[in-house]
Amino acid sequence: MMYHNLIFTLLIALFFTGQLAHAAKDTPETGEEMHEEIIANMPLVKGKLAEYVNQVGQRIIRHLDNTDETFTFTVIDKPHINAFALPDGYVYINRGLITYLNSEAQLVAVLAHEVGHVTANHHARGERAQLGSNLMAGLLAILTRSADVGEASALWGTSLVSGYGRDMELEADELGSQYLFNSGYDPQAMIEVISLLKDHERFEKQRAQDSGKKVQTYHGLFSTHPRNDKRLREVVSKSGSFPKATDAEQNITPFRMATEGMVWGKNFEKNVLPENVYQNKKRAFQVYFPKEWNFSEQAQLIQAENKLKNARIDITIMTRSVAAPEKFIKNRLNIPLIKKSEAFIQLRLKGHTGFVPGENGLPDQRLAVIYYGRQAYVFRGKIDSGADEKQANSDFLRIIKSFRPISKRSLKERKPKTIHYVKATENTRFSRLARHLKLGKYGEDELRIINGYYPAGEPKPGEWIKLIR
Repeated sequence: MMYHNLIFTLLIALFFTGQLAHAAKDTPETGEEMHEEIIANMPLVKGKLAEYVNQVGQRIIRHLDNTDETFTFTVIDKPHINAFALPDGYVYINRGLITYLNSEAQLVAVLAHEVGHVTANHHARGERAQLGSNLMAGLLAILTRSADVGEASALWGTSLVSGYGRDMELEADELGSQYLFNSGYDPQAMIEVISLLKDHERFEKQRAQDSGKKVQTYHGLFSTHPRNDKRLREVVSKSGSFPKATDAEQNITPFRMATEGMVWGKNFEKNVLPENVYQNKKRAFQVYFPKEWNFSEQAQLIQAENKLKNARIDITIMTRSVAAPEKFIKNRLNIPLIKKSEAFIQLRLKGHTGFVPGENGLPDQRLAVIYYGRQAYVFRGKIDSGADEKQANSDFLRIIKSFRPISKRSLKERKPKTIHYVKATENTRFSRLARHLKLGKYGEDELRIINGYYPAGEPKPGEWIKLIR
């Protein structure tokens, strides 16, 4: 898909979080390796919806010409509208995009376009191919260390495969349309997807203006296509057309059955933390540990150590004092002097760090104190003799800098909203449904968009429509 180039923004983000150097190490080089990174760090949809998407995707592959490549179709459990592909046949679609589609043909249109990028080898030909997996590793670093993983993943997904260029996009459109036709679907589904996404973009801009927020330019799927894109319609029409007596497949019923009950918006039930994250719900904070570090918890103490067991860090929770963290170190911890003493502000939290001189031939030990609420969080790094001091201290600093408060509201168990289908009657009106379902100020617009009736119109009696509840 076409995405705006956000490399500069992402590299700044990588630099800010201290991950740029780390991202350059041990980064995946193939689509398979990048896929392993994704499934290890991203929430995935499983069950009937994932099986259905893969089944539909494999139908496309069976009708490809001259390819022995294996394709894998994955549904990412994120509410953002997005789809992208990696080399070696890995295609991804966000759950959020599927909620806006209304037929199997439209789903195939999205997947076929992404397959087109793969079969045309656009990743290797793209102007960003040189960044390759290094950028991938860096972006995953942002994902797993972001205060708002949802926003980070949206940024990542919309940037991962940017830089194709208009010609490559049209080539993927043309290939995707041909794959649609070869698989028995109406290629016009490609146009339908663009239309519904443009409706969504229009709605989001209106909502942003109403709330006085900055209008966000849409960076995602088919973003550069105008609603009436002449060149796109030309390449779609080239793929072929079905005789009037023969109906191209839409497969609305299988699509409806597969998407019945799917999550709408944020999936609160899927808020599973990565294995390297410690979260304290009572005190509302979390800390990220480097990969392959093990950690354990006691009453007022969190302990962690590296895989070689020659570097460890203790995080002790104490009652803070009125004095600054520097004074806390001297007066409460009874440490009169620390080397490279430095005050810092982290997410508006006051902190202080430095090194305690090592004893008995041991290296200097990293120390930090962060004030949060009524507590002082004391970080003490310990390095054994002969350990890699530079790496250990780098890990300590990353752990300290990863400490962040979390919203207690986000910790409350909430059930996500889900999609359900009902048949419309003569009295069915989107405005009434929105009020009945308590969908809020923009509920009517959202119902119209997901049912293909934005900005006006009402469902026909007997028509299956989506509800959000």
